[in-house]
Amino acid sequence: MTSGAQRTTLILVRHGESRWNAEGRVQGHCDSSLTPRGRAEMQKLAERLASKDIAAVYSSDAGRARESAELIAAPHGLTVNVHQALRERCYGVLEGKTLEEAARDETGWLQAWRGDRLRLAPPEGETQPEMSQRVMAALREITAAHPGHTVAVATHGGPIKSAVFHILQIPVSSWDLTWVANGSITILRGTPDLMRVAAFNDTAHLDEEPTPTWRTSDIGRES
Repeated sequence: MTSGAQRTTLILVRHGESRWNAEGRVQGHCDSSLTPRGRAEMQKLAERLASKDIAAVYSSDAGRARESAELIAAPHGLTVNVHQALRERCYGVLEGKTLEEAARDETGWLQAWRGDRLRLAPPEGETQPEMSQRVMAALREITAAHPGHTVAVATHGGPIKSAVFHILQIPVSSWDLTWVANGSITILRGTPDLMRVAAFNDTAHLDEEPTPTWRTSDIGRES
């Protein structure tokens, strides 16, 4: 990092629990509303961030993320900036289904995808590297727009984990060794050219420790 560069702080927030999270359905670019638990998670997070000097709030265009962002923005009197590139990974034909439902309908691709679900894409979907590329471009853009300030970004588990893996140069083969909880905070700090991870998956503001979802069968609860 160059001397004197103004460091931006990005507070990445995974949206609260959604209805499809609770049902184990793959969401991706599709959407479902927050559950009462999800709204409570986000209210507690908003209360934690209310005393922070937040200059802007961003969100993906998914309703579950926008609703989460609006709760964060309200105490600061801010309007949510919607950024499409902050979307969850597109899961194509899987979206709206549980993996059990998909297995009944699949035509031969599902077994191969489950064996390499990060490098391969479901039909009409995108790969993890493709998601990572668009998410990192969006985060650099947001960082450049707010030098020296703190910005809250309401997004999804996949984009948050992708950013952390990219910055720390963690191989995607280790993807299932960590997770991002609904309503959690991950903090990045730096410039568009050099970001560092200051915190990851912080859930200290929540009443109970969320249950990790590490298995391929839980992909619906991850999105």
